[in-house]
Amino acid sequence: MKRYKMQSLGRPAFFLMPSLKLKLLMEPEKVTVEAHLHQVLVKEFGGYTAASSTMYGFWMRDDGEVAYGEHRAYRVAFLGKERLPTLTTLLAEVAHRIGEKCIYLETGEEASLVYAIEPVSIE
Repeated sequence: MKRYKMQSLGRPAFFLMPSLKLKLLMEPEKVTVEAHLHQVLVKEFGGYTAASSTMYGFWMRDDGEVAYGEHRAYRVAFLGKERLPTLTTLLAEVAHRIGEKCIYLETGEEASLVYAIEPVSIE
């Protein structure tokens, strides 16, 4: 006899945000990047998990130089792949508004960079 219940939360997603920019105020809302992410992730996905410790990484820039960054890891789950554009639009919006070229995102077995090509909004 099964003595547990499982509920699928859907597809997992993992992304990294530059930790030093989480306290920046976003205009015109006058909320921090951290608060904006919280509001949208709870509203659109029903919740999220964020690591309390900072992760760091190194990568090659387009000019061939090695770059370094400190990040906070976020995890979110969503039912149905049609929800992925909501997350990628959020990441593109935040990247643009905080002056980041891109945001690192993992979904399932795929790792991607989400670029903000032009100002976008999920609102």
